[in-house]
Amino acid sequence: MLQAEVALYNQIPQLITAQNNYRISKLVLAKTIGLDFNPLRGENPPLEVVGEMPYIPRNIALVDAIELGKQRRPFLKQARANVLNQIEQVHVALGQFLPSINTTGGGEWVSSPTNSSWHDISKGWIAEVTGSVPIWDSGAIYGQVKQQRALLSEAKISYDDDVRQVELEVQQSYSNLQQNRELIQSQEKNVEQADEALRLAKARLDAGAGTQLDVLNAQVQLLTAQSTRLQALFGYNSALAEFDRVTGAQSTYTESFANLTPRATRTKTYYTGSDVDATGKPKSELSR
Repeated sequence: MLQAEVALYNQIPQLITAQNNYRISKLVLAKTIGLDFNPLRGENPPLEVVGEMPYIPRNIALVDAIELGKQRRPFLKQARANVLNQIEQVHVALGQFLPSINTTGGGEWVSSPTNSSWHDISKGWIAEVTGSVPIWDSGAIYGQVKQQRALLSEAKISYDDDVRQVELEVQQSYSNLQQNRELIQSQEKNVEQADEALRLAKARLDAGAGTQLDVLNAQVQLLTAQSTRLQALFGYNSALAEFDRVTGAQSTYTESFANLTPRATRTKTYYTGSDVDATGKPKSELSR
């Protein structure tokens, strides 16, 4: 009996820690969903969690998931916009090599300095055309073009790196899903065996062939197996939510303003699938 009490009290600190973590988790959840602190509730939790944590297996094809992530992740479309903007900056810099032409025109009325008569006024039209060509600028324009082209190259490299980041995140989430799925399947069998071990320990105690300590040890093993399974369930659902995030499963692009759909949502300007490069042009078969 003394050993049983010692074993019980050894588990109490873990119970207290688990209860505190549970309280803090509810507070964090309340903050996440936007619940303000209510002084009237005192120490009571801001919400009560009900229900069970489900396990709903989802069949996922990794190749399709990576392609979906490339097409829907918003920051890839932002990176595409940066590339297209930098292309226009190169065009602006190149435009400085072209000649600049300015034209002005107007009418002129000049009165006589010796006669105030209205009929002695000289009048006519004036047109002026001026032009300039940047023949010699100490290489300033050439340097600006080189700078903008370097920035364009940097934007393309950043886009390609973002694509690889999406691929990495999807593969990591897929691997975490596999891990937690295997943990759930392994612990389901373990819970069944621990439950049977507890039943046998109780039967031996009733028959006088076992001890109360054996029953307590079997209960600890059962609770440990159940706790591990719950952690695997939590890990699976968390990994599933992360998987939906990295694949952009809930991202849609149907924005409109004044009942008008932006042209960018009706064209493939910001299509970021695997079959196009950083500028949106189709890739060759060798580069895919």
